[in-house]
Amino acid sequence: MTKVLELALLGQVHLKQDGKPLTKLVSAKARALLFFLAVDGRTHTRHSLANLLWGDLQESDARRNLRGDLLKLRQHLAPYLEISHHHIAFNFDAPHQLDVAQFRQLLSGNPASAQLEEATELYRGDFLEEFYVRQAPEFEEWMLQQRAQLQQHAVKAFLALAEYYRQNGNYEAGIASIRRLLTLEPVREDAHRQLMSLLALHGQRGAALAQFEACRTALKLELGVDPSQETAVLYQQIRTGSFTVAPTPPRPSPPPIHRNAPAPAFIAGPPITHPAHFYGRQRELSRLFNLLKHRPLQNAAIIGPRRSGKTSLLHYLHTITTTPAAQLRPAQTQTWLPAPQQYQWVFVDFQDARLGSRPALLRHLLTHMNLPSPQPCTLDQFLDTVSDRLRHPTIILFDEIGVAIERYPELDDTFWESLRSLATNQVNGNLAFILATPDAPGKLAQHSGLGSPFFNIFGYAAYLGPLTETEARELINSSPIPFPTADINWILQQSGGWPMPLQILCRERLLTLEENDPSSYWREDALNQIAPFLNQRET
Repeated sequence: MTKVLELALLGQVHLKQDGKPLTKLVSAKARALLFFLAVDGRTHTRHSLANLLWGDLQESDARRNLRGDLLKLRQHLAPYLEISHHHIAFNFDAPHQLDVAQFRQLLSGNPASAQLEEATELYRGDFLEEFYVRQAPEFEEWMLQQRAQLQQHAVKAFLALAEYYRQNGNYEAGIASIRRLLTLEPVREDAHRQLMSLLALHGQRGAALAQFEACRTALKLELGVDPSQETAVLYQQIRTGSFTVAPTPPRPSPPPIHRNAPAPAFIAGPPITHPAHFYGRQRELSRLFNLLKHRPLQNAAIIGPRRSGKTSLLHYLHTITTTPAAQLRPAQTQTWLPAPQQYQWVFVDFQDARLGSRPALLRHLLTHMNLPSPQPCTLDQFLDTVSDRLRHPTIILFDEIGVAIERYPELDDTFWESLRSLATNQVNGNLAFILATPDAPGKLAQHSGLGSPFFNIFGYAAYLGPLTETEARELINSSPIPFPTADINWILQQSGGWPMPLQILCRERLLTLEENDPSSYWREDALNQIAPFLNQRET
């Protein structure tokens, strides 16, 4: 019976078989090879692995060293490897535990508090902490990229968990969560503010004021800057007593996690961000994902009138391939991409005015590409960083591109031309753009006086119209209380299949059913609510 291999790579490395340390595998490069195959998850050629770990040697010498380390791995871990004359991969069917994979799985989609707690417990420290391989710059670059990506996920998890504890009055747990975060990123100012607030809410006013001093010292030593005005205002509020110290509410029991719970019915207003709530657009999804399966990645535009679901579709592209199946509807397709965990997605909402500044937008892009952000972050430095370091397929999702064109003068022809050149010529086909717009991007740019060829690289446009009848019926039938057939037909007719009117009509009908209201007045109310959206279609 195959033993269970345990790879704990977050923090100091622990390698075990059936709970016992695996001490015989002493070669650092053999261990590095095992870690790379397990975390990367793909099949690799012998040539690429030899370059990864012995790129400074002649190929014949590098191949010989690879054969030697493969022999060591076979002696101790043969069931966990798939080795042929040309290719090598980790055998994921063999019993194993990999903390990196568990960590990523827990944080995929929209994790609940219990998943955040489990993920932060798994994060004992940075990826491959204190692990070093001599004369392997390609492996080191890969390791640092993984480390930055995983640390970013951990930071978000700690912040989200601390906020959950704050909202539920568990200030002690929130304080502990933020303190752990600050050991990872001592100069993260928003974490210092959150800790100050939590300490004050817990009645530790002196500790909260001391935390401000710790924040100021860290920022001065590491970055040579003072705390922001937001942090200084919070300090003054705590010092003068104007910061409200809320009484600690009773600590509620954490809600149970229903992994197969049905999606909330009928979302009308905000964009749909969880894939289980999204219906339809299967043809558009198939075309869009086909553009992203192979390098070079190809660009696309999502075009449609207001409230046709453009932003929701962008979010769905971003989340569907990596959301655990247990959080989706039964039989919901998610196998759109090969090795989806290798893809990076960057969402840019141009209605956020902060992203209208060129340096702020460039830092946002680099952060979500898991790349270092130079200071100052100029366009040239951004281009150099991405062209030198981008190794994974990356899709930048531009929402409300028309706002960027019309309102933000710093995003000029030079900026857009540079993005086009970067994606086309400098990153080996690893970068693509998908943008949402009410009109063709070239037409929008021309109307605003921009002439950059960036707006002409979108070879495919998904034009969003009404949902098909099949798609609309699937949405209607998701109601927790079935609708009468006559109501279904009326909803289909009145909505015309457009997503927003469809959601509103379904919501109104469901409310009357939940209230046991036998009248038909809901139809008049619902028609009044969808009138603005239908009028918009007619103008």
